[in-house]
Amino acid sequence: MKILLVDDEPTITEFFHRIATVRGFHDVEIVASAEDAVTRVLRSNFDLITLDVRMPGVSGLEIIAVVRNMNPHAVIAVISGFIPEEIPEEVMSCIDVMLPKPVSVETFNALLAGALQLAETLEGIRLLGEPTAVLR
Repeated sequence: MKILLVDDEPTITEFFHRIATVRGFHDVEIVASAEDAVTRVLRSNFDLITLDVRMPGVSGLEIIAVVRNMNPHAVIAVISGFIPEEIPEEVMSCIDVMLPKPVSVETFNALLAGALQLAETLEGIRLLGEPTAVLR
């Protein structure tokens, strides 16, 4: 499973990265800005993307439609200490889950488990189209 962690606070991304690594996920990328996140999703597909709201420059909410369009099957989690009271419906429709900081180890583990389950299910569905699957 491929993971992208987007937050301008290194302690947050290091915390999430450590949890993911302990759980056996080693394909984890970290960026500190929304602009860098867009660059990464243009280059690669991710199974789980976490976005902070308040970051220098562009906020996570401002790029979420681009991120969703480039990674339509990714689990997108907004993890922030600041969650606006009003979020436009078109932005909300791109978010799978919103988690207020601080996020517990248990909650992040559940997020990882859910994203992995979805990624494995999608991979299984894609394999149905393989020539060897038809012969079974």
